[in-house]
Amino acid sequence: MSQLAPSLTARLADFVSPARVVADASSLAACRVDGRSPSAILQPNSAPEIAEILRFASAEQLAVIPVGGKTHLGIGMPPRYYDLALDLSRMNKILACEPRDLTLGIEPGITCADLDRELREKGQFLPIAPPFENQATLGGIVAAGIDSPLRYGYGSTRDFLLGIEFVTGEGLVSKSGGRVVKNVTGYDLHKLFIGSLGTLGIITRLNFRTFPLPPRRQMFVIAFDDSSRAFEFCRALVQSPLDPKVLEVLDPGTAALFQSRGANFLPPDSWLVVIEAAGHEAALARHERDLAVISRETRAAGFVSLGESQRDPLFGCLSQFPSIALAATPTAAIFRVPALPSAIPTLLEKVRGLAGDCGLACAILIRALGLIYVALLSSEQSSLEPMAGSQLLNCSRSMVELFIGNGTLPTIERCPLEVKSALGVWPPPGDENEIAMRLKRVFDPQEILSPGRFRGSI
Repeated sequence: MSQLAPSLTARLADFVSPARVVADASSLAACRVDGRSPSAILQPNSAPEIAEILRFASAEQLAVIPVGGKTHLGIGMPPRYYDLALDLSRMNKILACEPRDLTLGIEPGITCADLDRELREKGQFLPIAPPFENQATLGGIVAAGIDSPLRYGYGSTRDFLLGIEFVTGEGLVSKSGGRVVKNVTGYDLHKLFIGSLGTLGIITRLNFRTFPLPPRRQMFVIAFDDSSRAFEFCRALVQSPLDPKVLEVLDPGTAALFQSRGANFLPPDSWLVVIEAAGHEAALARHERDLAVISRETRAAGFVSLGESQRDPLFGCLSQFPSIALAATPTAAIFRVPALPSAIPTLLEKVRGLAGDCGLACAILIRALGLIYVALLSSEQSSLEPMAGSQLLNCSRSMVELFIGNGTLPTIERCPLEVKSALGVWPPPGDENEIAMRLKRVFDPQEILSPGRFRGSI
């Protein structure tokens, strides 16, 4: 933990009220990032307060990391240094909601669960279903680049984030979206903030496009004896006129994890394709009819249409995959790998073979036929026994080499600190790194915002 001079700590109350300067041990520990804790936590209420704080931090060379629900602080590399945590959880208001225009403006500290409740009263929703939805804030979800099972039907956050307001490392309040920052005219600058872990600026407002709530939804599970038939089914589905909103593929390891977390109706030892359709009764009936036909044509071992009592726990498991994997093996390493649909089947065979050679179990979830999540687990998942550090490190290193050798760029989304220190978590920086460094110098010239946490040590 950084140690600030007492006189400097006292000055922090010049920017927020003394009651919103927190320095007790338990609160500081809750804001820890990879073993490093701040010296103080500030709880601002507005963008002008954040601007004042960042001007002070820039002048004093104090490193600042924004926090909200504290659910995704383990993503990214350890900060080079860490003096102040900027807790945005008080900034949790809906600033504008235009149901007829399907637009929404919110502060970054509102939780996903609270926003969802408010929108549903208006017959709308935002297609974000993150892990830890009761604690995760929208600012943190955007800054960490968190994905959702709804990606297949609605896209990722960058598809419905319309704009942001943010404060730069020099304390300048800026906007992107309807108005573009003049330094980068022509760019959708706000999309650069997705997944940037607070390294470019502190988000103070988010503007989203919302979606009407569908009248009904129906989830289907199709089981297969092997992966080849599961992906044959997916190819046939993509070529059909059907329009599902969820399309996830689970290997037997992930199915077993979900069975232990309430989805005990899933068939054991099977590859599963999970599909959800949404719309009116006729659309759901067509999905059920056509999916059953495709299932028979691809020789599925089972086809089930789920009721609400089964759908909700399964959708929750899909959303909570990282937390479920970590609950099974607290020392798990979880990879996030974008891949072309045509390359996924062969790549998965290599991944499963490598994990077996290393003596580890693995759980795999394929999201929207474009993202692979791989969790390396203890071979005894139910025991909660930690893996040997060298075993996990060696397997993680081999896994990174495997992915890069097959033309993909893996990110280790969650892993023990020992793995981060030895391997890093980001794919090797490419030609875009120089552009990223220039952006960092423009928006945070003193490098006080989450220093070192993002790709390329930004």
